[in-house]
Amino acid sequence: MMSFKNPISPFDSPDPFVTYDAKTGYYYALFTRGYCLEIFRSRHAAHIIIDGDSKVIYTPDGEKHGIWGDIWAPEMHRGSDGGWYIYTSGRILPQDSEKRLFIVRALSDDPFGEWEFAGKPSPDVFSIDPTSYIAKDGTQYVCCSRVAPGVGQVLDIVRMETPTTFSEECATVAKAELAWELVPPYDGHRSIVEGGFFVEHQDRLFLVYSANGCWSDEYALGVLEHTGGAICDAANWKKHGQPLLVKGAGAYGPGHASFFRSPDGQELWCAFHAMKEHNEHVVPAARYLHIQRVDFDESGYLVMGEAKGPFAVQQAPSGECR
Repeated sequence: MMSFKNPISPFDSPDPFVTYDAKTGYYYALFTRGYCLEIFRSRHAAHIIIDGDSKVIYTPDGEKHGIWGDIWAPEMHRGSDGGWYIYTSGRILPQDSEKRLFIVRALSDDPFGEWEFAGKPSPDVFSIDPTSYIAKDGTQYVCCSRVAPGVGQVLDIVRMETPTTFSEECATVAKAELAWELVPPYDGHRSIVEGGFFVEHQDRLFLVYSANGCWSDEYALGVLEHTGGAICDAANWKKHGQPLLVKGAGAYGPGHASFFRSPDGQELWCAFHAMKEHNEHVVPAARYLHIQRVDFDESGYLVMGEAKGPFAVQQAPSGECR
């Protein structure tokens, strides 16, 4: 089994998404490129950026679809119809920061095939960081980070009518309120929760999210847990009090995570970005792709601790081809 050290990207790669597809035998990765959607693939998770294939599948088209740039945090998920979709957000005006969610759809079952623009599902509100989840009954949900005036960024969950359209059923399930989520200056109207990702383990459903500013050393992962009942009901989500993942040696501000299974299905892994050095400025420094195995305690709750940076040797996900 191969070993590796973080980070696994040689250049700025914020808001990473990584998944493994057993049908093709490839890992796929996307991250914020801003000017396009670019998908990477490799047989080896730790090599996905340094020697994997890549393909640009969408570029902003301005007046045609109303997406002008600033494409952030794309994620590729199966929709409720079984097809591949990428959920992301982009700037909707030529010279403004207003952003909306949008979707592109694969035209085949090959993520390295052709894609098409599939619409903007969100109401007319500033939203970013969409992620998708399909419940056991086949219902699809999207979680996104919405800018709430006077509050900051909050996490909403919306039930999908189709893989590309929202229903009216929506709930705000989290805002920044714990001490570790409000490390100055990320408090008051600037509070931030974002980058949600659904994780199922045994009979438990978690929603892992990021809090504080992405440029902060204290950017970290937190956990919400579904306690039963309707998913689009804030009363059915419990926030755990302590962060799941915090900064470690050589990995500052770890966050905006996605989770993926190893090729043999036996391990759960987390992909996240982190800075290489302490950052004092309220401006994002370069953020690099890291991957790290997730453990579980006796109750089935996720365990990660400190982010593993360049001083920790890790073994590749189990079941990888050589």
